[in-house]
Amino acid sequence: MACESDRNRPASAPVSSTPTAQELKGAIDSGRTGKKVAFGDLGAAPLGTDDEAAGTPDTATRVAIAMRQELKQDSSRTRPRPLSPNIQIYRPQLTSVLSILNRITGVLLAVCTVVLVVWLLAAATGPQAYAAVQGVITSWIGQIVLLGCTFAFFMHFCGGIRHLVWDAGYGFALRSIYASGWAVVAASVALTVTAWVASLFVAG
Repeated sequence: MACESDRNRPASAPVSSTPTAQELKGAIDSGRTGKKVAFGDLGAAPLGTDDEAAGTPDTATRVAIAMRQELKQDSSRTRPRPLSPNIQIYRPQLTSVLSILNRITGVLLAVCTVVLVVWLLAAATGPQAYAAVQGVITSWIGQIVLLGCTFAFFMHFCGGIRHLVWDAGYGFALRSIYASGWAVVAASVALTVTAWVASLFVAG
């Protein structure tokens, strides 16, 4: 007897020598690729690219590569589950790079918070401890790390403002997403430079 999930299972798309993006989506939705439980996902983009999101079809070559990778079988079943998006055909783009950077800068800021606490503890401990920590921070390696931390702060800050705008329901058009992305990069660089110039001016 067929269960409810079997009745809801989407029909498997035929696999041809030159598959289309719709055939690839059918293979994913049917569960044949092992990527997901069989269920139709109307919002899923087979290759997960910005071209698809903008309504531009992917090339036949890229679709064929993705189909071969998704349906690759391993009789030993030791092959790890497929990745999404498919890293064999996915090009690094501003949207994905900024998403990754937002997470990396968040981790870096957590580390910077620990360093800040160490610096404050050294200042409270006494002149010798403070001088030791300050010597590390003012070294050329410490200054490079501090510069990176400054950029991480402004990148995470500007990225957070961008996400707040998205949370309000604005800026989801592809052109707007790229414009706001480059604005985050430009603002982060500008604020980092401004902060360092101001600090050097104050330090004399």
